[in-house]
Amino acid sequence: MTTCRIRVTRDTPDSGAFEWVTLGKAGEVLASGSGNLAQPPVEGPCELVLASDLVLLERVAAAPSQQRRLGSALRYLAEELALPDPERLHVAAAPGPERNALCLGIVDRQWLAALLEKLSGAGLVATAAYPESLLPTLLPHTWTVVWAEREGFVRTSESEAVTLDATLQDGVPTGLRLALEQARVASSRPNALVVRCGRQVAAPDADAWSEALGVSVELGPAWHWSDAQRRPVLELLQGEFASRRGTAPWLEQLRRPALMAAVLLALASFGLALDWGAKVRERNALLEEMRAVYRETFGERATVVDAPLQMNRALAELRQRAGHVGPGDFLALIDVAADLLPSGARQHIEGLSYDGATLTVTLRPSAAQQGAALLQELRGKTPPAGYVMTPQESAAGGGLLIRLREKRGS
Repeated sequence: MTTCRIRVTRDTPDSGAFEWVTLGKAGEVLASGSGNLAQPPVEGPCELVLASDLVLLERVAAAPSQQRRLGSALRYLAEELALPDPERLHVAAAPGPERNALCLGIVDRQWLAALLEKLSGAGLVATAAYPESLLPTLLPHTWTVVWAEREGFVRTSESEAVTLDATLQDGVPTGLRLALEQARVASSRPNALVVRCGRQVAAPDADAWSEALGVSVELGPAWHWSDAQRRPVLELLQGEFASRRGTAPWLEQLRRPALMAAVLLALASFGLALDWGAKVRERNALLEEMRAVYRETFGERATVVDAPLQMNRALAELRQRAGHVGPGDFLALIDVAADLLPSGARQHIEGLSYDGATLTVTLRPSAAQQGAALLQELRGKTPPAGYVMTPQESAAGGGLLIRLREKRGS
């Protein structure tokens, strides 16, 4: 998967000029060059790198409970830090180094809107935007200074940087002196500075800078904006400009969890399929074994449709032939009914019927007024374990029906 990055300057919306680079999956540079939006050499999704002088980076105090509610009010929060008219500002936020702080990126709103419109007309879709000043790598307790043609910037933290102008004092940028003095007052002064110069730019005198600033200064590798591989935390395409991105921010955040969920779902489905297949094979093996036992018992020419049902019926028939009385047979049911029926002359048996599973006894009370009491007495009786008795009034009137059968599953 390749990534296209475009570096824009203040003049890009008017002149159309920009630099571009295509990065491979490991961050290696596959192609690079310069172009114009009139005839762009690249197209499609791209990441924007804004020159350091286009973005003002500041830190403001904000309680954690308020940070998520600020939204469009960020521009008013940054009013005193930049332009007097909040409507001319676009402000993006990122978590600060402390819980009660926010790091802000402030851009000219009209300039950014014009740039995105120009890119869209050239077939380019900005999926992300961040300042060039947040691209250099930071070492612990160290600031990174990028110096090119007597100007540049210094990255001081994860989401903070200071733009340096061409004003020099003893060969040292005045803005760098001021940033170090502010850090000293805030007890966050770095232990060292790493100076990275632009390509084909003469390196400053590190010893002279170190003596003038009172901090260790080291020379690092040459700097080019395409060298950075990690994207900064501060994303400029927020709020009203977030909808212009190729992919919504929440979709980007959910991409990896969604991929993991899909993989887990596929693995779970595969496991269920394996388990189901094993159970199907086990069931088929048991059914085949039942068929074999049935044919072995009743002959090879026996027709097998439902081996378990046929085996149960055959077993019941063999038991009957052998004189064994099952719990659902007529004699067993009649014996149970005899124990459950009330004794005395209050009723007499009017009829018996048996359908192969249920014994139905029709009782006739000696007096019509005794029917309700007799029914209540029958309902209060508990049949032996393994049997179900259902007493009810007869539809013919005046009689009682008692249905007795073997309890299913017993």
